[in-house]
Amino acid sequence: MNTLIQTHQHILKLSQVMIGLLWIYQGLFPKLIFKVEDEQYFWQYMGLASEYIFWVISLSGIAEISFGFMFLLFTHRYLHRLNIISLIGLFIFVLLIYPNKIYQAFNPVVMNLGLISLSIIALWCIDALQEIKLE
Repeated sequence: MNTLIQTHQHILKLSQVMIGLLWIYQGLFPKLIFKVEDEQYFWQYMGLASEYIFWVISLSGIAEISFGFMFLLFTHRYLHRLNIISLIGLFIFVLLIYPNKIYQAFNPVVMNLGLISLSIIALWCIDALQEIKLE
């Protein structure tokens, strides 16, 4: 039983760390360090005035980094549910704005499905660990 608990804890921790690091990466590199054109285009498409785009991209980067750190600091099913819902929403936006991105080499399908899968795995581990504690 002890190895079962440890296995679930390791899987959960790996899922949490990978989700956190990927969100931190997504906030840091495309938004804060490089300010990629796709991010600018997204906010232009949303109707934001060009003088605010730089600041909104920076704020969204900070929000993504903060969200990533939440996965490194906390383990809670609501965090994973929010992650899944957010990624589905972001994917829908990408389909509307950049439909040609879904078949390119580095695309949002791979990233979003990977992160959603990690959250589903984490939710399974959280449930399994709670069941084991109740026994």
